[in-house]
Amino acid sequence: MTLENPPTVCVLGFGMAGRPIARGLAEAGAAKVRVWKRPPWRPEHIDASAHPAILMTQSTEEALEGAGLVLSLVTPESALEAARGASPFIRDAVYLDLNTTTPEAKREIGRVIEAGGGHPVDGAICDPAEVYGHEVVTLISGPGAKRLSEAMARYGMRLQVLSERVGDASALKVVRSVFTKGLMMTFLESIEAARRCGLVEELLESIAGTVEGLPLRDLALSLAGTSLIVAERRAQEMEGVVSALESLGVDSHISAASLEKFRWLQGFDFHEELGGVPPESVEAMLRALGKIFDPSTKPAS
Repeated sequence: MTLENPPTVCVLGFGMAGRPIARGLAEAGAAKVRVWKRPPWRPEHIDASAHPAILMTQSTEEALEGAGLVLSLVTPESALEAARGASPFIRDAVYLDLNTTTPEAKREIGRVIEAGGGHPVDGAICDPAEVYGHEVVTLISGPGAKRLSEAMARYGMRLQVLSERVGDASALKVVRSVFTKGLMMTFLESIEAARRCGLVEELLESIAGTVEGLPLRDLALSLAGTSLIVAERRAQEMEGVVSALESLGVDSHISAASLEKFRWLQGFDFHEELGGVPPESVEAMLRALGKIFDPSTKPAS
């Protein structure tokens, strides 16, 4: 794997993420940024490509010509197809797939790219690329991830290496999304209920008092860890919450799901497992949670 200084970069896909990333790399000094997308080219695509280093191409083969780094920014459903189209022309280039797909899909893409002589790297964009451009924080994993991170740091890319395994970056984004996307909907449901009660500002101040100033690990133990030993009480509380939301006419999908999760936790004797007190560390919480995921463990009747 070789990345020239400056590199020639191929960008497959020129959407909300592809445009600012391609433009940012061009402005940061990449030798050439070759862009391919499916027709049509709309005004926003033409405007974003108006840089001397950016070349719009008509085919994947043309886009890949001379490229040392390929960024795949198509769509999740097109990611594997894009890799198959690029594989015959990939040569010795690094293929950084930044599409939001499953870890297994990334591993399959990796196999396709390796078959063409390329070097696959799994990537997961963590922040809005339309805001941060090519400097957006991106998790990467794969055999060439470390060398890629070092080579592109001089151009402002913030590539954080997780491991040498293709799929790990996407796996972390998936489990991270459980929190971030769930939190989005939790806030939406809570704020809508507060709006109906005329208590939005009071709600935000109350939540701030719970979460601000606490390190994340302490917050996880305070909220998630405690729930392991008081699931029955939490379930009773959430029954009231769901009833209250329904009386307000607020959609209660998130709260109802939380209620079911607490009821599920009641089937496991975490109170005895933890001696009736919350876990003292994340590691202790993980050991207790391991009980759930052990196939030999059955919920208490």
